[in-house]
Amino acid sequence: MRWRLEEVETLFAGFFRLERLRLWHERFAGGAMRIERELFERGDAVGVVVHDPARDATLLVEQFRPGPARRDDDPWLVEIVAGMLRPGEDPGECARREALEEARCPVRNLERLGVVYASPGGTSERFFLYRAETGGEPPAAMPAPDADEDVRAFWVPVDEALAMCRDGRIRSALPIMGLAFAFPERWARGAGASSRSPT
Repeated sequence: MRWRLEEVETLFAGFFRLERLRLWHERFAGGAMRIERELFERGDAVGVVVHDPARDATLLVEQFRPGPARRDDDPWLVEIVAGMLRPGEDPGECARREALEEARCPVRNLERLGVVYASPGGTSERFFLYRAETGGEPPAAMPAPDADEDVRAFWVPVDEALAMCRDGRIRSALPIMGLAFAFPERWARGAGASSRSPT
């Protein structure tokens, strides 16, 4: 089926960008239609599931997020290491950089798990998902902590992290997808397990 992007209008440009798209596409039932949509633009992101094989543990981070705060929900979310791609940056290099910056954790054996759209009805943002292993001691010279970030990093057994996805202690889409993709057999084994409701 055919489609065409006919016009892009920038409505707002700041840290994020808001665009209005005018598009044409063919219909499943025949004919064609034109649509107009607003699109939230923020660039692409990387998430990396860091695994320590010796302890069978995975690295998680916790930080304040404004989205849940807007809904009067608990705004401290447990997630995997993640961050935004810089212009022209390779996603794998971004994964390595974020592991160092967020958790002071060098990584090795980086494996791409997949690329998924965050919310394709409203944004073009993609998530590049990786799995990696711990890679030794952090370098002596580290970048200064970002003044706009307050991150706690900690290790959790893999099975416990998967249980956290099921029982609501992990509530963000990226870590749930990342952990399920990184440990598919163990995720599938727990698919029928009972879980408590999120509090």
